[in-house]
Order: sequence, then C-alpha cells, then structure tokens
Amino acid sequence: MLLQRILTAFVLIPLIIAGIIFLPPTYFSTGVGVFILVGAWEWSALIGFKKISARWGYVLCILLGMLISIFLPQHFILGFTFIVWIWYAVAIVHYQHKGTGLGFQLPVVRWLVGLLILVSTWIAIVTLKTGSNLGTGWLILTLLIIWGADVGGYFGGRFFGMHALCSRVSPKKTWEGFVGGVILAVMVTVIGGVHFPLSFQQYSYLIFLTLITALFSVVGDLGVSMLKRMINVKDTGNIFPGHGGMLDRMDSVMSATVVFALGLICNPSLF
Repeated sequence: MLLQRILTAFVLIPLIIAGIIFLPPTYFSTGVGVFILVGAWEWSALIGFKKISARWGYVLCILLGMLISIFLPQHFILGFTFIVWIWYAVAIVHYQHKGTGLGFQLPVVRWLVGLLILVSTWIAIVTLKTGSNLGTGWLILTLLIIWGADVGGYFGGRFFGMHALCSRVSPKKTWEGFVGGVILAVMVTVIGGVHFPLSFQQYSYLIFLTLITALFSVVGDLGVSMLKRMINVKDTGNIFPGHGGMLDRMDSVMSATVVFALGLICNPSLF
C-alpha cells in the first residue's frame, strides 16, 4: 500500500506542478473544474444517492454553482465557507464524543455543504493561481504546505504515534502525527517563504497563516472520513491506486486552499 501511494504521488505531483506553471488560466480553471466534478460525483454517494440520475444531477448542480460563482464576490463565498469549515470542525468533535454530527447526518445538509465546499475549492484554487502577480507561487506553496502536513502526519504517526486523535472518525490518526504534520507544514513555509519578496511582518503573517491552514487541512481530512463512517464506506472511490478516490486526495485540499486563499485576500499587502 505504501509503495502504491509513493508511486502514485511520484506520477501525480510533477503533473500537477507542470499544470500550474504552464497551463493558461482558462485551461487551468477548466482542468481544475473537471477534478471538482469528479469529486462531486463521489460526494453524491456520501449524501446517500444511489440512482445514477440523482448522482449526475448533483454533478450538474456543482457545475452550475461554479459558473454562477464567477459573477459573485469571491471573498464573500470563501469567508462563508470558512465559517462552514469551523462548524464542520465542531461537528467532528461532537461526532467523536457523542456519535452525532451536528446536522451532517442529514442528507440535505451534506448536499448543501458539498455544494458550497466544492465550488469554493474551485474558487480558491483558481484565485491562488490567477489572483496576484505571485499567483502561481502562492498556489504551489499552498500545495506544498498541504503535502507537508500530509507527509509529516503520516510519518509522525507511524513512528511516534501513541495517542489517538479522533478514534471514532479515523482510528489510525494520532496526536503525534497531527503535531508532526503541523511542524513540517510550517517548515515548508519557513524555507519556501524566503523566496518571496516579503517584509518581516509579511513573513510572520505567512507563517501564522500556514499554521491555521495546516490545522484546517486536518479538519478536511477528518471531515470526509466522518461522512464515510456515516455511510460505512472505506474510500470515496478507486481512481488513484493506493490513495482511493478523488475526495480521498482532495479532502485536505478542500479546506486548506479556502483558508489560505482567504488569509491572503485579508492581507492586501500579500495579495
């Protein structure tokens, strides 16, 4: 399983970086939209849809949501989604201790939250790519932070893990892995941030934003895991060998990109 994960990542990561750097904005936005729609197909199963027509209908709703969002204030959508992610985090804690998800057990809530999260993920990624003169650099740094948190969490948990983080939601995750992920994510920014033309205040803000982003990347991971527990499935799909489905790869991305993009927008000196 580990070898499969490494080989898949070895193929995907260079392709993703190349796409970010070389694809024109229109092609890039469209390509990201395709990935989002694949995630929408998988999310429809997390809602509980069984019929193919219902699942395709949900995918169409996400597509319409992305098109409509082009004409809406993006900072408002990202800000509202951030509030939803805070609710999601509280729901995960509640599910861990009480066994209920503060509304997420309701299909209609999962329908609405999925719509908002998937559309806002598309907005955040496209914004990070095209929103400033350093857009490509910001998006690459965001992904490196997410991957750093993922790798640090995996190896921190594997070699030092002793205390369960959220056993009902994700039994293998540990507090030691969580700390390892946050530390590696911050190290990525400490090293990568020196390549940006930043003042000391901007650099400090970026490290703080990385800390918050790393925390919410874990919320995204646990959030999808909670929904999988609710419908009793192991993976959201099998599109990536060793990694599961699209949402299994996008879970941290969905929360982290929104938080990082919003954090940059809230600091005009950076964005």
